[in-house]
This record gives sequence, C-alpha cells and structure tokens, in this order.
Amino acid sequence: MTALFNPVQPVSRRGACPALSAPMPTGDGLLSRIAFEEDITPLEMKRLCDLSDFHGNGLMDITARGSLQFRGLSPESARFLEKEVLALGLPLRDGLAVEVSPLSGRDETEIADGRSLADEIRREAKALGLAEKLAAKMSVVIDGGGYVSMGDLLADIRLKAQRLEGQVFWRLFVGGPESSSVDAGLVGAGAAAGVVLELLALLAKKGPLARGRDLDRKMIEAICGDHLVDWAGSEASPSFVPLGLMAAGGAGFAAGVAPAFSQIKAADIARLCEAAAVLGIQSLRPAINHSLLFFGSQRACGALLASAGTSGFVTAAGDGRSSIAVCPGAPGCASAFYPTHELASFAAGACAPLLDGSVTLHISGCGKGCAHPAPSLLTFSGSDNGMAFSIFGRAGDSPDGILPFAQQRAALSRLARLYEKEHKPGENAAGLFGRLGRQAIVAALRQDDR
Repeated sequence: MTALFNPVQPVSRRGACPALSAPMPTGDGLLSRIAFEEDITPLEMKRLCDLSDFHGNGLMDITARGSLQFRGLSPESARFLEKEVLALGLPLRDGLAVEVSPLSGRDETEIADGRSLADEIRREAKALGLAEKLAAKMSVVIDGGGYVSMGDLLADIRLKAQRLEGQVFWRLFVGGPESSSVDAGLVGAGAAAGVVLELLALLAKKGPLARGRDLDRKMIEAICGDHLVDWAGSEASPSFVPLGLMAAGGAGFAAGVAPAFSQIKAADIARLCEAAAVLGIQSLRPAINHSLLFFGSQRACGALLASAGTSGFVTAAGDGRSSIAVCPGAPGCASAFYPTHELASFAAGACAPLLDGSVTLHISGCGKGCAHPAPSLLTFSGSDNGMAFSIFGRAGDSPDGILPFAQQRAALSRLARLYEKEHKPGENAAGLFGRLGRQAIVAALRQDDR
C-alpha cells in the first residue's frame, strides 16, 4: 500500500481527533482511532489486529489515554476498516470523552467508583448535543482514586474523589494535568455531574476551539460557585503506569503490559491475545499510559506476563522503557522532524540507571508534545533549528537550549555520565537532578556545543 506523505504540520494541528470515521493524515498514511467504554475479549482484540494488518501497515499504537490507533491506511481502506470494525459490535466510545480508571469497579482501594458518574455526564452531554459544539479533543476525567492515579492525564475538566467525614466529595480541577490545573474546590456527589455539564455548556458557547485552560477561576466560580465547598486542597498525585500483576476485585487479577514506546506490530498483539485466550483470560482493555490490561485468574495473568516479557513487551514499572514518553516520530508522523523511536531505544540502554521510575524522559518529534503533556525532567523536541530541549518543562516551552540533531545521542550519554558521577547512595534520579538544578543539567547536555 502506498503511504500518503504530507508536509510537516504546524503545532496547531494538535487538537485534531483522528476518530474511526474521520482519519487523519500522517507520515505513513491515514490514522484512525477507537476507544472502548467496556472490556473486550482477547479474540475480539485479535480480530482488530487482523484488520490492522489487512487494511493498514500492521502497526498499532496504544495512546496515553488508552485509545487504539490503526496506521498506514489509505482513503479506501479506512472506509472498509470503519465498516468492519463497526460490524464487530464492540463497546466503542462515541461522543464526548469521559474517562475513568481502567480498574474502576475492580479496585478495592478506590474511594469511589466513577463509572455511574461518567455515564451520567456522557448521557446528558449527548442529550444536549454538546459533543458537536466542543473541541475535538475535549476530555473529562473521573478519578475515583485508588491504585491507578490519573493525575498526569491531560483533562479539560477533572473530578477527583476525596473522602471527608465519611462522605465522598469530588474535587474539581479545570484545564490540564492535575498538577497545573485550576483547583476550584470540592463538589458534593449529587451536584458533580451538573457542575461538569455547566462548564461544558460554557465551553460550547465559546466555540469549537475553546478548552478548559481558557476558563479562569473567576469564570468557574461564576458558573458553579454555589455548588463548591470551601475545603483545603489536596496534593496532586502522579500517574501510575499499570504494569505487572495487580489485584482486580474479589478473586480477580489483572496483567498489565505495554508495547515498548507505545507502538507495536499488530501481529505481536494478536499472538499475545491468542495466548491469553488459551490461558482462559476472557477480557482485556487498552488502558492509560499506553498499557493493555488482561483480566483473569492469578495463575493465568502470571503466565501471560511471562509470555509477554519474552515477546518484548514491558511488564514492570522498573523497566527503563516505561520511563520514556515517546510519540511515533518520523516517518510515521508528518509533524515530526526526526525518528523518535531510534533515539528512545538508544536512551533505554544508555540512560538505564537514571530511568528508575522517578523521572520521565520525553522524546517528542515536534513541539506539540502529544505523548506527554505534563512537565518532565528532560524533554527533547524536534524543531526547524535542531533538537530543542527543556529541563523540568514541556515540549513547546521556551527551550533551555538547541542541539544539532547529530548530537542527540552524545547529549544523552553525557546526562548518563552526570548521573553516575553525582548520584548518592539511595538517591533516585528525581532527587539527584532536583539537587543539581537546571544549570548543571544544561551544562552537561551542551558540553560539546560551546
């Protein structure tokens, strides 16, 4: 199949949503995306992999939000893919993205099961026709607490469960990841859905380009101030990567795996799904942080993790690859200036000691930063002038420096040497680089660029 190559897209292209019925041009053809509201079976997932091989180039992505992407489509094959996916009758998300933890209802440590609240918001938003008036990537996150935190997941509107004096409240955040969004205060459980819908209606009035970050505290309080409870704020919690063996309610367990750097051959996922079916695993779901959760008995999940590990999947948070956020890069993305996966593979080996789970290395093909909207220890992003890098920032931020593309590997090697030279026993990478500060990190990266 001939790929459709397109010129580099401007940063403003971030926000386009390549849904199943509206595929988006990329460097390796069209890209279509689906997301699920409920579990599917391993054999249904295998069928999707077969469709990826037949209609696309056989590469699939699992996104940071847990969506599944088909790559390398042509205009004709994208239409056939849509028809055949819909014919499977899967629980596809349609309309406004209202997301809950992949373990909601299964996690005995969660404060509240957010599924019914999410269903109410979806239902009322559809009845009001809001989805058609809102930005394409408008998202609502319902974080019930528990084992899998969703703090780093970008959200226009976020509700996070909090228990006070024996009652469940929802803390309202607006405009971004939890750590940098507006903390508007607590909302009672009975008013939570209504508050979200009022804010969505306000954004709809502002037009299809308006996002949660466009609402300041004064505007938020004007809309839902009567429902807000005056109470001290809560600490932001980092997003947990759901990998390895996890309890999943009752006698059930979950096996969390992830493709290295979020992209994998459809045939590799298909083989893992066949193994899961043989082991008696009956359901799975693509999940946040580019992961895939299989649900079954402890024995079956343990055996599947062993099989996944030997097949190249990431199966534990301690794997350095899980500390690297990377987009498809060139040639897969038309916006990318360089092949991000090649640099990520190098970094996983050269920087393994510092990739201890306490920091994130973000490797972005351009300034959009699609793979990791939150700040990270070090962000590399492609630009017209070379490799821009930001310390403790995001792609698209004013860079701390720009390196020639040819120096990207050497710069990472120097960062690894800085870690080996300066870290103290028992000190993790976050503590070390926080102690050294921005100036020392920049000096190490730019050593050969003076």
